[in-house]
Amino acid sequence: MPDFAKHLPPSAGLPRMLALDEATKDSLLPEIELITTLVETVAADSLDAIVGQAPPDRVPGLFRLLRPGGRLILAHPSDPETLLHALTTAGLIHCLTDSENGLTLYRGERPPVGSSVERLSNLQSSVSNPSASLRPGLQSPDLFLLITRTPNKPAWRLAPDEKIEWRATTILNEDLPALLAFASLVKAVAFMQKAVLGKMINGVNKVGKFPASIVSTWELPLLVNPEFENLKSATLGPSFQVDPRTAITGDE
Repeated sequence: MPDFAKHLPPSAGLPRMLALDEATKDSLLPEIELITTLVETVAADSLDAIVGQAPPDRVPGLFRLLRPGGRLILAHPSDPETLLHALTTAGLIHCLTDSENGLTLYRGERPPVGSSVERLSNLQSSVSNPSASLRPGLQSPDLFLLITRTPNKPAWRLAPDEKIEWRATTILNEDLPALLAFASLVKAVAFMQKAVLGKMINGVNKVGKFPASIVSTWELPLLVNPEFENLKSATLGPSFQVDPRTAITGDE
């Protein structure tokens, strides 16, 4: 059985939790306040955490039982990409997976009230673009970000101790940033070309390719596959520093 306890949310007292099966409940005693396996007895928006074995199709129903900031800590023998997709599609943030002994633990948090994810839902509505999403759908395992790389010079011109910095482009909604992300290199380049010609962005000199499973764990929400025509009057946010070592290289 996965080590659910190490993924419990921080709490001043015992977290109020729902255990989905008897084995999970027994493994967590006495670390939880609410000891039940009956989903029907739990009020919406009331739990610090929900823990146990559950398939990904249960994620939306369990999500509504969490308080803002609460965690789903689940396990299932599905592949990690499928499980991450279920979490992010339902609206959870800070998602991760951990596979061991045939089971994959998958975890996500309900966004806090007033978080950037919640506020950016207004931006998603305003762009009126059915293909745009605030989180990666993970049909593709990778996401492409618009990167400003400094210093902007080839590797052979870099000094041995010269630091390379990558900063990803963001867009603002109510003063809160979201990363612009694309499911393919073609989509990213098409947006970048229009944005440069339209003087929306400057300084971007690279399209970086990253595993979607890594990008979805970053603190900023994502606006995936936006159309330039829907964002050309939007305001750019502060660039977001990313670690070049997390990028996928060698197959461009």
